[in-house]
Amino acid sequence: MKNGMVCIDGLKAQRGATALLVTALLLMGALAFALGSYRGVFYQIKVANNQIDARKAHWRAEGGLECGFSSIVLNNDTSIPIDLNTTCSDMDLVYLQASSADPERLIAKYGNREIGKTIVFTSDSGAGAIKSTSDLVVFGNAEFPPPDPGEKNSDGMYECVAVVVRSNIIIKGNISNQGVGSTISKPSEDFDNSSDCAPSHKTGIGGINGIWQDASNNYVSTGVKLDFQRDETLNPFTTKFDFERGDWEQVRDHPDFEFLSYTMLGNDVDCVAKFKADLVTGQPNKVWIDGSCEFDQSAIDEITAIQSTNSGTYLFLLVHNGVLGIRGSGSIEGIVFHFTENFAANPEHWDAFSTTLQADLNANFTDPIETVYGATTTLTPKHATYLQSGSFKFTGGMIFDTQGQMALFNNSMRLQYNSDITESFVFSAKPKWKEGSWSDH
Repeated sequence: MKNGMVCIDGLKAQRGATALLVTALLLMGALAFALGSYRGVFYQIKVANNQIDARKAHWRAEGGLECGFSSIVLNNDTSIPIDLNTTCSDMDLVYLQASSADPERLIAKYGNREIGKTIVFTSDSGAGAIKSTSDLVVFGNAEFPPPDPGEKNSDGMYECVAVVVRSNIIIKGNISNQGVGSTISKPSEDFDNSSDCAPSHKTGIGGINGIWQDASNNYVSTGVKLDFQRDETLNPFTTKFDFERGDWEQVRDHPDFEFLSYTMLGNDVDCVAKFKADLVTGQPNKVWIDGSCEFDQSAIDEITAIQSTNSGTYLFLLVHNGVLGIRGSGSIEGIVFHFTENFAANPEHWDAFSTTLQADLNANFTDPIETVYGATTTLTPKHATYLQSGSFKFTGGMIFDTQGQMALFNNSMRLQYNSDITESFVFSAKPKWKEGSWSDH
């Protein structure tokens, strides 16, 4: 009996030990689960804190960009200053400076967060030595020593752009894109002329060539390569000044643009006499003429004499709602911008010009005009709003925004593109952020 009691007590002890073991294992599992859950919670807290820190760094860097940009706008800077981080020292940034890869890109770094955005300091009127919404009609040779070099292609050659038109260009004569190689005047002082225009972007041909509509009213290129382009969205005035065409008075009178403004009255077309005494020597000058304007040989000589004795006296000449005639030889450093708005071409507009210039509005243009507009057209050379005659050229660029009117070139079309000159004329009222230029690292 006693031995039976001992066995029973042993079984009870074993059951108790088993229960304790199971309980202990359950408690250990629960503890392990709890610890795992806590680790997950702690991890999530840490991730959230890191995200908050990253956003704080982003916001601080973004605040640095805005601080730097505000300083640039306030001071009318034309480039990113080197001391912006000092100016914005309250932001406690690692740096706030121009990118080494792009001098117009402002980058800010706070902690490990770097962000950047590009600032537009000047307007860009687009590629092309000549840009025109006017139909260009040339009797004589067209020469570009050099054209706008454009960008390099994958072969390291330049995709040069001589002319961009909205509609038509026709040239009856030789076309010579002389390229941008080492034997040609550089299109800018720091230009790398170790490469030339790509063969696909370098036209050399004679005859009647250009871009105009065929019998099916489709625009076709005849004889010209990709250095002659058509862009039906071309809008030079808005692109250049960042104002709509109808807001031209705001452009003319804008205090930041600093135009010298003159109005031609009656039969007076001697515009050079109006502004020559007001030119500030040694710096670029912007001249706005309301009405018609004639440059004869004497006027050309007066401007070239001023420029030859006063380096950097570049001329941006905008002629608005009038006809413009240039006759003679020589070279003017600058840009001509011919702009009309609600202005109808009329042969009588040329009556105030010299008889020698009027004589160049002649039958030389009949064939190319009829090629573009058809044999039954009633248009004559005197329906043009621009005439250039002789071996004259601008060293800089030419822009025509006369929407569907005619610009005539007699004997030759010559232009020596120079971006140093074109970029010397700043027309952006204030610096602005470039759309789509944001980066975040």
